[in-house]
Order: sequence, then C-alpha cells, then structure tokens
Amino acid sequence: MQKRIAATLLNTISEELLKTAQVVSFRRGEYIKRAGYSFRHFCILAQGSAKLVYDDAVSNPLILEIFHKGDFFGEMEAIGMQTDNRSIVALTDGKLYCFTSEQFLDMWSNHSEVSRYILYIHCERLLREGNDKINAACLFLREKVFRLIQENLNEANYFLYTKDILAEMSGVSIRSLNRILAELKGLNLIQLSGGTIRLNI
Repeated sequence: MQKRIAATLLNTISEELLKTAQVVSFRRGEYIKRAGYSFRHFCILAQGSAKLVYDDAVSNPLILEIFHKGDFFGEMEAIGMQTDNRSIVALTDGKLYCFTSEQFLDMWSNHSEVSRYILYIHCERLLREGNDKINAACLFLREKVFRLIQENLNEANYFLYTKDILAEMSGVSIRSLNRILAELKGLNLIQLSGGTIRLNI
C-alpha cells in the first residue's frame, strides 16, 4: 500500500531535525532572499507567507509562487544551483527554519521521509507546469482557428473553405481541428452544420 504524503513538510520532518535549524524572524515586505545575492540555505516557513518573484533589472517583478506555513524553498541553492534573478519577499510577518547547505544534504541522504516529500512536491510542480503549457497551447490554437474563420467569411458569415483547408491553414490535424471547432461551438462562437462553419454574430 502506498504511503500517504503529509500535508506539509512540517508534518513530515521530525522535531529533532527542526531543533537543529536556525530560527529566523522576518517582517512584512522584507527580502528573505534578494536577486543577485548569494543564498545557500534550505528554509521551511514556520509562520507567515512569502512570495517568490522573478526580479530582473529591466522589468517589474513577476510573482512565480506564493509560500505559506509549511512550504519550503532554497533546495536548489543548497545544492549549488544559481537562481540569481529570483527574490523571496515576505508578504506577512513570520518565521523560518533555516538549514545550512551541509544540513540539507545530510537530511537528503539520511532522512528518506524528507527527501521523499521534497521530490513529491517537485513532481507536482512539474505536472502543474506541464498542464499550464498544454492549456496555453490549446488556447493559442483555439484563438488561431477562430481568427482564421473570422478572416475568411462570405457575406452570410459562412467560412469560405472546407475543414481540410482550415486544418491546413491552422497547421493541425482534422482530429484536432474538430475538437477545437467543438470548443468554439460550445462557447457559442460558431455554428456547425453539414460540414459548414458559420460565425455567430
């Protein structure tokens, strides 16, 4: 039977391990990690919330993730990876459990419950990012097909060409096109009848 994953890392890590961490307090608006500065700690939020932002010099910061009590960050930096364009900023007052790089590597090697949980969360993030990419690609194709229909209408608002030609214009298979057309019909943007496509006005 598969072991159930705990709700947060705080529910997984032992009290003995937490006692080895440095407890750090922070204030709302404070930089916990600042882009461009060295950071080699693994941290678990004991209290409060913080945001991970893409923070380069030429654009406004972009929020990538929101962390709450029990969430963690710094695992990549703790193994030596560079994340120079990312900052972590406190959204509220709070506290962190901070572990050194050496402590983190020891936890990873000798405490399987910790490494298993971190790996599980990373896999969840990868799945979520993959789903976001799929949804974005589907949205882009739907908009592309709808725009092609709009640009190629006769006076009665019927698409001028066949589905085969629309599929070729869109760069998708007939199967994919039929799915996209069904979505557009479901949104009440077009009508489908006898192989014809009519724009709803």
